[in-house]
Amino acid sequence: MVVMAGCGAPQSQPSPPPPPTIPVTPGYIQSHDYNLGFGFEYPESWAMEVPPSAPGQDPSLEKLEVYTKKGEPTRFEVSVKSTSFKSLAEIQAFGYIDKQSILEETFVEINNRQAYEVIFRQYPDDKARWIMFLANGKEYTIRFYTTEALYPANEGIFDHVIASFVID
Repeated sequence: MVVMAGCGAPQSQPSPPPPPTIPVTPGYIQSHDYNLGFGFEYPESWAMEVPPSAPGQDPSLEKLEVYTKKGEPTRFEVSVKSTSFKSLAEIQAFGYIDKQSILEETFVEINNRQAYEVIFRQYPDDKARWIMFLANGKEYTIRFYTTEALYPANEGIFDHVIASFVID
């Protein structure tokens, strides 16, 4: 007869491994919102702010962050809102942007997600670029704004933010 006895704490279940991390590009900060399921990189020298809610603000808006470049009128915004849109073609047809101000528009694939991209004039001397995704019943939008003169110098930064954007 063999009897085994011992003192000790009961065995607990092992904790799940942490989610995989993507290396951050030097000069950038990685942001990830686990509740809304998206992430991206932004330049470490840019300031981030979350604007306060305003009366009459779109009630479907779940998140808005604004990133500004110090010393110039260049910024980008990342927003997430609930939506009833089922396709990117619906977004394109909705008319967020005056058709006469559009310089380029296309459907693109970014990190295995389809998106609608539009570049347009936004006042006589300003240029904007919007990228819109649909996933999980939400509209994820990145909006870039700067002057026409500063656009070429910032286009690489805009491209990097877009290329780093992932939706879980």
